[in-house]
Parts: sequence; structure tokens; C-alpha cells
Amino acid sequence: MAFVPDLDTLECGSLNEETFYGPDCLCLQKKPRLDSGVTLPGVGIQVTVTKGHPARTFRQAAILVVAVTKLLKRPVHKDFADSDLGGFLDEIFEPISFQRVSSSSAGAPVYRYTRSQSFDILDIDQKCFVLESPTQLVALHLQGPSAGRKVKLNIALYRPRSSKGGLGTGQVPVALGIKGYQLYMSCVMSGAKPVLQLEEVDVRRDIESVELTRFIFYRLDSPAEGTTRFESAAFPGWFICTSLQPRQPVGITNHPDQVNIATYELSRR
Repeated sequence: MAFVPDLDTLECGSLNEETFYGPDCLCLQKKPRLDSGVTLPGVGIQVTVTKGHPARTFRQAAILVVAVTKLLKRPVHKDFADSDLGGFLDEIFEPISFQRVSSSSAGAPVYRYTRSQSFDILDIDQKCFVLESPTQLVALHLQGPSAGRKVKLNIALYRPRSSKGGLGTGQVPVALGIKGYQLYMSCVMSGAKPVLQLEEVDVRRDIESVELTRFIFYRLDSPAEGTTRFESAAFPGWFICTSLQPRQPVGITNHPDQVNIATYELSRR
């Protein structure tokens, strides 16, 4: 059975050498001084410790208690600060190192790409979309041989990020491209209001950045009339429109079908 020394007995021992009790002897025994010593300046107390030894025993803890008790009983020339105790404990106990681990996980895509379909498009005034310059889309009436100038829409379909849009609600997220080109319509802020423009990009993939929401439009179908509108996802309430006048740029408006046309017919002829 282990014998635990009395604190007063330990205090009587010299801390210049470690004091301990043998397993079969209740007498005080001396152990030669170990590798290194810690001297507290101004108080004449030395605690001998062994650095690098993995085991921390009750004997060392008892020596620590006695040392601190003696230290607190003796007058010193200045107050005993937290930093003094901290430095003392650093010599007694092994330091614990902490490693910062940072990780990140990719969130669900804002919109998940599913497939693409090609459509002919006419506004309800029967105007076609025509690409007149590298990045300018206009609407005009075409007849006879000139009908070959009209463009088809390459509509990329997406699954919505929430219940706002879905195949069962008549409100489907899409990106509107020009078939045969890597051009897609986008809605961006210019000055005080949004504008519609064409950008050379391929968005037939998951839309994982909010910034790319400028390419997304909600396709709003009216099955009874067989017509469709396209509302900007980045600017709700703004719709792709054509002018009542021919050969005007395709644009965007927040007053659909008032001074412009925002309703279309799609076909897969």
C-alpha cells in the first residue's frame, strides 16, 4: 500500500534535491539532483525537474504543491503575477500544442443543369429574333427567303434551388442561348436599371455562383394560351421584351405588354 507523505513533512525537506519515499520504507530518502533546475529569483527556492520525461507522477505534483506553498508564505519584493506562475508551470508540465484545422464543404448548386432544347421563337406580333451584329439581338418580321435569318433559341433547363420554380408550377429556370453560337442572354445592372445583353459563354452546367444568376430566367408558361414569358431571376419583375416597332433590340422591361411585347410563342418545328 502506497504511503502518502504529510504536507508539513514535505515542507521540512530541502527542495534542492527531490524528496521521495521508497516503496518499502517510510523514511525520507534523497535522490541526486536531476537534469535541470528552476530557480525563482528573489525567494531562494529551487525546484528540480527532468525535462523530456513522458511520465508525470504524483511525487512531482506533490513537489509542485510544496514549492508553491513555500513561495506564497515568503515575502517578496513585488506582487506575484499570473505571468510568474505561468512561467513556473511551463517548466513543470509538458506544453500542449494545438493545431488549427480548417475545412470547407461545397454547398448545393444554386441551379442544377439538366438538359437543353432548341425552339423557334416569335413574339405575339409574329416578329422573329435576328442576330444583326456579334452581340445585338433584334426583333423583326421576316418573310420568304429572309426567314432563314431568324435564330433559334437553345434553352438550357435547370432544377430550381427551392420550391419557387419547378416543372409542376409553370415556372422553370432556364438559360437562353442562340443556337449555333456560344451566346447567352444575361440581365445586368447598367446605371439605374437592368439591361439585357448577350455574353459569349457556355452555361450548360450547374450554376454554383450567385453571380451567374444573371443568365437565369424563369420560363412562365400559360398552357391555355400556349404562350410564354421570361422573367429575370436576378431582377424579379423584369421580363424579356420586344418593341412594338420593328427592327428594335430585344430588351427587358418591368411593364410587360404595355409599351412593349413580353409574351412569346415557342415551337419545335
